[in-house]
Amino acid sequence: MKLIDLLAEEVRASAAYNSNIQMAPSVILWTDKQRQWESALPLLQAAMPELVVLGDYAPEQKRGPAIWIKCVIEGVLPEVQLPQDRTPILYLPGVERRDLRAITDCPDVLKPLAELQYRGCWWIYNNTGRDWTVNAFLISANGGAGLDVAKDDKSQQAMLRVLTEILESERDELANRRLEAPDFNKLVSSDPVRDLLSWMNDSKVCRERWDAPRWQALVGICETEYHFSPERDGELTAAELLCQRQGVWESVWQRYAESCHHYPNLPDLLMKVQPDLAADGASYPAINADEEQRLEQDLNQLLTLNSADARQQLQRLEQHHSERRNWIWSQLGHAPLAGVLEYLSQIAERTQQVFSGIDAEEMADLYRRKYWQVDDLALKALASPLSNGQQALVQQLLALIYTPWLDEVTRNFQSLVKAKGYPGIGQVNEATAAYAPGGEVVFFVDGLRYDIAQRLVQMLVSKADIKLSSNWAALPSVTATAKAAVTPVHDRLTGRVTDRDFEPSLLEDDKDFSAYYLKKYLKEKGWVYLEEGESGDPSTNAWVQSGDIDKEGHVKGLKLAARIDTLLEEIVERVDELLAAGWRKIRIVTDHGWVLTPATMYKVDLTKHLTDTRWGRCAVIKDTVDTGYLQLGWYWNGNVSIAMAPGISSFKAGQHYDHGGLSLQECLTPVIELSSNQQVQPVPSVSATLSDLRWLGLTCKVQAETDAEGVVAVLRTQAADADSEICKRKPLKGGKCSLMVDDDFEGMTAVLVLLDDGGNVLAKKPTLVGDE
Repeated sequence: MKLIDLLAEEVRASAAYNSNIQMAPSVILWTDKQRQWESALPLLQAAMPELVVLGDYAPEQKRGPAIWIKCVIEGVLPEVQLPQDRTPILYLPGVERRDLRAITDCPDVLKPLAELQYRGCWWIYNNTGRDWTVNAFLISANGGAGLDVAKDDKSQQAMLRVLTEILESERDELANRRLEAPDFNKLVSSDPVRDLLSWMNDSKVCRERWDAPRWQALVGICETEYHFSPERDGELTAAELLCQRQGVWESVWQRYAESCHHYPNLPDLLMKVQPDLAADGASYPAINADEEQRLEQDLNQLLTLNSADARQQLQRLEQHHSERRNWIWSQLGHAPLAGVLEYLSQIAERTQQVFSGIDAEEMADLYRRKYWQVDDLALKALASPLSNGQQALVQQLLALIYTPWLDEVTRNFQSLVKAKGYPGIGQVNEATAAYAPGGEVVFFVDGLRYDIAQRLVQMLVSKADIKLSSNWAALPSVTATAKAAVTPVHDRLTGRVTDRDFEPSLLEDDKDFSAYYLKKYLKEKGWVYLEEGESGDPSTNAWVQSGDIDKEGHVKGLKLAARIDTLLEEIVERVDELLAAGWRKIRIVTDHGWVLTPATMYKVDLTKHLTDTRWGRCAVIKDTVDTGYLQLGWYWNGNVSIAMAPGISSFKAGQHYDHGGLSLQECLTPVIELSSNQQVQPVPSVSATLSDLRWLGLTCKVQAETDAEGVVAVLRTQAADADSEICKRKPLKGGKCSLMVDDDFEGMTAVLVLLDDGGNVLAKKPTLVGDE
């Protein structure tokens, strides 16, 4: 991994938060009193396009004064666009944290930013409140690169002088040796191809930053090896040679193709090169730009066609443009329509015919085998990074080729249910069947649709043995009804005709089922309800719930598509915690799926006086009134009649996202069973207890009681994480040892742990490094 990538990863990681108890930070604050990172700003902004800088007004460099920065962060300046899926990073050169802390004493130029400390988070050195210096980042094993850097003045000065070159280096190239001034200086001239590309990327900045020897070295190499002179011919000549890729320039091109993200300005230079008729578009961005423009025009023309003709034309366009997804211009985000065309053409191919079956089960089997992919492709198309105009175009195309197919398939399903019944009635509830008597945790995820579960399975497949099956949601497919049906306490519930909002009530008492009774009945059943962050006892049974898929769908509508993978990553993280805690079986269940339409759902009329409760996709009908729509019994009480919106229509206007109706997407829900393939860690065969811990300066004096051999002591920032160790391990001799810590860790929170020879933690105690 390049150090710049590691740096970007660590800065972004400081914005991590618990969505159950915290709001997402609005900004990451990066203070740099000594201005050490300032020289690498072009590279930093290339790696982190969400980075804005406090300074003189220069919007093209994402730099400006405090008031301008506030406007950029709030997204009200159309000329400065930050990535929507990233937390903005505010770099403050010459500013330290305490400059913002005391608002009354805060300099006037900073006062507009002071309130951001309450809405944002800091990128600070190991929670000490200090700035991350370049040296600290390079040497720290906790949040840094973990390198061995000499502390003498020459080495430190050389390190800052070649900061950009250091960040462009692979960490493995610098590891396992002591880095001194000569090592840093070698970075300057050891890679002429990198220097050439850096100069082409921004010739002015490179000439200002490079010293004379480095510049002259590059000039000489270019004249002898690359057959042009940077001084006489300039960067446009170099761009022409790079695009032509003849002779030695092929290796330069390959290098650029491998690291194109580190040269964000180079495509603009290459765009100035005019290709001839025989030019290869793979190395000429002008050709790619022309093709993108032509594709957008062709896609707009499809809107005048019927669905069948539009599908044919999409597949023809795919044959012409698919090659461009292999060009580096696609990697750099300059071919977004070629990217989304892959999904649109596959949807076009798979929706040429609708499907049905002899009954609902046969339809479900076809959906499980292949047609779930249509819904997944539609989500990927909606999630593609496009301009607002292009997003609107894609939504219109999906409304032309995907929506009619979805509506007709849903009507087929509803017709089969009307004729032969809903298969979820009277069948075994797969979500609650055959619990293990102990050692199983049920993980509930609200709104985990079947196609999304397929993605989740791929993310989990390396962690455990996986079985994906399906279950029919309780009707109507809303959370109140369907979640209750998949809990282990479903047998304690019933439905009364007086119940409202599809919420069942208690079997023994006429009270609404709620989170309180879920926890109460689980406890009576011998189960444990695990709160966020709790891991529980893997020898018991437990209920866990997490995931915000349904909530985000109702709030964000079409924007849910771009959030799916992030939401799934949160689920995977929770699964990792459970597996690490020793759970050997995890059953992931859900209540319902949902429908997401590119255009708002067609509204159908349902007279209000006929209903007791009316939601978008379903409604409770008074008495035995015939509404003209398909009516089915409530899962918890068949005497309660539920009207279902036909096809993918809605009883309410303006809906993109909804559930509660009768479709495969809403009713066919996944059940994912994980059986851990990890070996259970052996119980430590020795014991030890800590009796004393004292600090003398930065030396930790340890005293413990143990009769075992091979017990060692070490300081970590995380008790169970061997990668977080901040000192060398020392064996206990006579129950004692001393641990010496580098002064960079002074004041940080740590944990003293005792380990056996197998690395198992025998004892631990929190401490503050250097505490008196």
